[in-house]
Amino acid sequence: MPPQVAQFITWILLALMVGNGLWVAWDARRRGKPTGEIIAWGLFSTAFFGIGLGLYLVWGRHLPPGANDRTS
Repeated sequence: MPPQVAQFITWILLALMVGNGLWVAWDARRRGKPTGEIIAWGLFSTAFFGIGLGLYLVWGRHLPPGANDRTS
């Protein structure tokens, strides 16, 4: 494989990984997760591309009933 093709594929994969992490962080923020959890999910899903997204979709998107209600 020519080096240019390998470099192109690498940049595409890196862009997908970063985009995945940003989407997960945005979705976690939209769902009212705490800041630490937003950062953790975003970094985890970026570092572990397919696994992180899958775990977030199965596990991270579900809040217990009433967990998003904030009374101050």
